[in-house]
Amino acid sequence: MAYVQRWRDRAAPLRHGSMIALLVLFVMMVFVVPFVTASTSVAGRILQDVLLSLILLNGLITATDRSGEFALISLAALVALVVVWAGWLLPTVLTLAIRDEATLLALVLLGMVVGMRVFGPGAVTRDRIAGAVALYILVGVVWADAYYLVSLYVPGAFAGATHSEIPENHSIWIYFSFVTLTTVGYGDITPVAPAARSLSNLEALIGQLYPAIVLARLVSLQVAGGGSGTNKS
Repeated sequence: MAYVQRWRDRAAPLRHGSMIALLVLFVMMVFVVPFVTASTSVAGRILQDVLLSLILLNGLITATDRSGEFALISLAALVALVVVWAGWLLPTVLTLAIRDEATLLALVLLGMVVGMRVFGPGAVTRDRIAGAVALYILVGVVWADAYYLVSLYVPGAFAGATHSEIPENHSIWIYFSFVTLTTVGYGDITPVAPAARSLSNLEALIGQLYPAIVLARLVSLQVAGGGSGTNKS
């Protein structure tokens, strides 16, 4: 217990910039790596797994000041990391499903922790604003994992997308998720199964409401703080 407390104390300085670091990691994971490498290549998969590991470790640092959340996200992150890297030894469909489930659980818990920092009381800082943007991207990543999981368990759940040839290709679900989140809707991939349609409707609704809710919360915090904290990191 004393060791955990010492670790929390040492991680305290890192929490001040954790949201900015999280945003950078998500931008690299979602926008940079798929652009410079093929998602099904060994290099692309390694980079994605490394970035996912760093994101989960960042979540541990973010949650160090909250005992309950720290225990939950520590357990989920540990399980997710073990499953992700064990997937290199057991690349079967079942392992892909377990990997996605473990990653999804860890990212959902990370989203809860980030949400507490974004919407909790306090001054409006650069770190909080970065956390709000990171949380928006995290929503897209979580839904991409959910779509991927549905496609594994419900064949033909999406028209225009298939896992028959390259089941490891995760970029297609990132693409579909952000198209849905931003309500662009190109129509090249269409949800067909009820579960896929429900997830798509919910994500589109969040994509519409989230910016308004975040803006209203940040304005209320700024007004409550009398304009203080705007120049703090």
